[in-house]
Amino acid sequence: MNLAERNELIKASPAIQVQSKMTLLQRRAWNVLLANAYDELPNTDIYRVSVAELAAKLGFNSKNENYLKEILETLVDCKVKWNVLGKEKEEEWGVAVLLASADIKNGICTYGFAPHLRLKLHNPRIYAKLNLRLQNRFKSQYALVLWEVCFDYFDADRDQGETPFISIETFKKLMGLGKNDYPIFSEFNRSVIKPAVKEINELTNYHVEVEQKRIGRSIAELKFRIKRVKQIPLQESVFPDIANLPPVAIELVQAEIDRKMAQQIADAEWDFVNPQKLSPPGTYADFLAYIAEKIEMSLFAVGVKNRAGYIIEAIRENYQDPEIQKQREVRAEKVREKELEDLTAEFRIKRDSLLRQAVHADPELVEQAAEKITSYILRERLLEHDTAMAAYQKGGMVKAEIDGILAAEFCQELLAPVVSAYEEEKARILGQVA
Repeated sequence: MNLAERNELIKASPAIQVQSKMTLLQRRAWNVLLANAYDELPNTDIYRVSVAELAAKLGFNSKNENYLKEILETLVDCKVKWNVLGKEKEEEWGVAVLLASADIKNGICTYGFAPHLRLKLHNPRIYAKLNLRLQNRFKSQYALVLWEVCFDYFDADRDQGETPFISIETFKKLMGLGKNDYPIFSEFNRSVIKPAVKEINELTNYHVEVEQKRIGRSIAELKFRIKRVKQIPLQESVFPDIANLPPVAIELVQAEIDRKMAQQIADAEWDFVNPQKLSPPGTYADFLAYIAEKIEMSLFAVGVKNRAGYIIEAIRENYQDPEIQKQREVRAEKVREKELEDLTAEFRIKRDSLLRQAVHADPELVEQAAEKITSYILRERLLEHDTAMAAYQKGGMVKAEIDGILAAEFCQELLAPVVSAYEEEKARILGQVA
């Protein structure tokens, strides 16, 4: 079954109970990648999916490949710990990254999971069957995470289930929050728990309720109960279709921004930003990268009561967070390095192919190029063979030197289109052209 046809995901408890800061799109991306690989998990460790198909499942423009690369890199940096809530009876501890590696070439994304994690992901003893279409309804990462955690304990035969009591500290980790985020429970309840429960109850045919347990005078633990309710047709007024919105608006809606405001920001782009607060040209790859940074900042902001309002103001006033910007710059630099590495490898393949054609058409070119070698060591190696062509065909340093001379002095016209395309794409990657 291909990714386009798959709408369900059998997801192991360790993969549901993730302790890390993840955006909504990053968590959805992980679910889609796992669904795509699921059937092949027992037999192979590298999986393939087209960038266009992956982007379609995630609901954003496939042309924004850099954004997809950044999401994949974040998943490589994201750790998952086994048995966070102690669901399994046996004592076992383990840790791995959600994604071991990823590569994008010629419109195809290949990726793999860490060996220990891969063994747990296919047909695990304890798992939840998640609906990929349903996950796209959620507008906040808190609702998606809570839904996954609750559904991990859902009994299909009884159409209901309940989690064990979860300590506030552990629950914050599951939500991707730090121990000191929302130190006052009333704020945590108002900003995270209640909105997540409300979103699940409004957007799905499941009902979730929460039970609080006090230790002393403080609320210390939470239990969630989930029950399937009568199927209600999804109304446009409940969850507006975002598939046809521009990528910027989709990102904002998924970050809990009102649809009209999201569209307004997407239409205005840089004009929405206070002109006195604009960053120098070239600071961001595009407006979507700027938006992504402000949304990410909202995940780390302390004491924010209105996340949507914070994001809008952060966009308008160009809020800065040096640590987040540094992390994004590091990720962006890694992406550029990988792009340059792939580009150079591709260029060399094309160049060498053209040089082989030139040498095949005129073998004398090798002799002419060999006469221009100035290195004493390489000239000694030439003398070890009857002809320069014999030394060239053996490969190694002599061939590399002759190829360099052929490219620089004998085949410039032949290689010009390839060199020009390479330099243009290299300049684009380095941000030297628009």
